[in-house]
Amino acid sequence: MGDNLCEYELQRLAHIRRNHEMLMRLGLVTADEKPAFSVADSMAKPGAKRQKVKLPAAPPETLRRSNRTRGEAPQYTHEKIDSFGDDDREVKPPPQQKGRKRPAAEDKSDEDSADDDEACKRAEMLESTVAFLRAAREALAQYVSSGDGEAPASMDGWRSEAVARWGNHAGGGGGTERDWKAYVQSRMSKPPPLSDQDLLQEYYAQDMWQLLCTCVLMTRCSSWATKHRCISGFFEAFPTPSVFLETVVRRNELERAREIMHSLGLFDDRLKGLIGVTQAFLVGDDCFQIDLKEHKVRGIGEFGYHSWLIFTRDQGATLHANDCALKSFCAWRKKNQHL
Repeated sequence: MGDNLCEYELQRLAHIRRNHEMLMRLGLVTADEKPAFSVADSMAKPGAKRQKVKLPAAPPETLRRSNRTRGEAPQYTHEKIDSFGDDDREVKPPPQQKGRKRPAAEDKSDEDSADDDEACKRAEMLESTVAFLRAAREALAQYVSSGDGEAPASMDGWRSEAVARWGNHAGGGGGTERDWKAYVQSRMSKPPPLSDQDLLQEYYAQDMWQLLCTCVLMTRCSSWATKHRCISGFFEAFPTPSVFLETVVRRNELERAREIMHSLGLFDDRLKGLIGVTQAFLVGDDCFQIDLKEHKVRGIGEFGYHSWLIFTRDQGATLHANDCALKSFCAWRKKNQHL
């Protein structure tokens, strides 16, 4: 259990860091605080009139209970370790003195207490994560191209909004003639409230492109740790669709992507799916739509389509999903339609 929690902890912090880096890129937060995901001051730049959104305090730093993290001296000094010799056998603790062994019931009680403690810490960590993501979503719902967070007043303003969010290749780049208002609004996510289920899609629901890429990367992979690690690494390397399009599609630099996605398997299929999602998102129709027929996007099957409906269009309360995790979330959303 402890190892799983440590892995959970590391990946949770990585996902939060990605969210915070997106906020920094859009100018909604600064990097004054360390670590990056613990900023709790105004989301606006100094002097800006944009509505202030407060981020909560950083979640617990760690679940580890080692002496080192508690600031206590190690049990074994280097002299003590040297006395065990050079073999690879496990170093065992000193035997207990006779008559000092605790009853089995007491041992079990201590184990239960430790489990309860870690369960409480995980619950606290999840609560802090939910609070952070809720505040981040609220900030990202504002329009970053205007000082007060209101909708742009001109077509140039809408185009600036698209570029700020998705990079210079948004809409095809250059002086492309588009209905930029429809372009931006159809690509803005409207995610559901955060649940207590801690699904991977909830970390990326605030950005439609990231949500769709997450679905491409996580399908047909059973390892929880592998999915989280690779998805986090992917968005670290390619934070916007424009960066991915420029690097992987136009310059055909595949090695970084291959290195990140190797452990997921099916690299060629996933790469084609990511390219299909990115091209449809950046240079597709002004009004972005997805379905499994006329507006089918390569790499997005039923799971990705349902995830898009649930996590960027908040249709979970009425959707009949087949995937077990999505079905569970839909049931939760139906019971919590008041949120």
